[in-house]
Parts: sequence; structure tokens; C-alpha cells
Amino acid sequence: MKKTFKAIGIVATMGIMLVSAYMLGTTQAETITEIQTVTETREVVPDGYIPFNDDIVDMNTIVDFTATEYGLQLYFEDGSGYFWER
Repeated sequence: MKKTFKAIGIVATMGIMLVSAYMLGTTQAETITEIQTVTETREVVPDGYIPFNDDIVDMNTIVDFTATEYGLQLYFEDGSGYFWER
């Protein structure tokens, strides 16, 4: 008989805890959400638009490279090369 009362008490306690946790979780303070508008202008540059000058290496024309402890040697389609020193 004592075992039955103990089991009923445990089940009732767990039920009360579950209902209390549910009530506490659903009755919290209201969440305040801020809506921010971002006004950022980005310039879109299409492929091939950037003009190549002497400061820019066209990576699409590189056919091979060699890396050493002193730098990087790039080999281009036309047979020329470029050495980038560390």
C-alpha cells in the first residue's frame, strides 16, 4: 500500500512539474523585435569589365607555376613569366 501511494505521489509531482514548466515557458515576457532597414549601395561589375593594366596579372592566362622558398614563378600562355619575390 505504501508503495502505491509513493508511486502516485511521484507521478503527481512529475505532472505538476511538467505543467508548471509549460506554464512558465509560455507566459514569459513578450519578446521585443527591432526592425532595422539597411540602405547599402553595392556596385555590380560584370565579368570582363575591369581593365587590365601593368599592375594586374590575369590569372586566367597562367598555365603553370613554381613555388620556392624565395618566391613564386608564374608562367603565362604566351611564354612569358612573372616572379613574385617574398
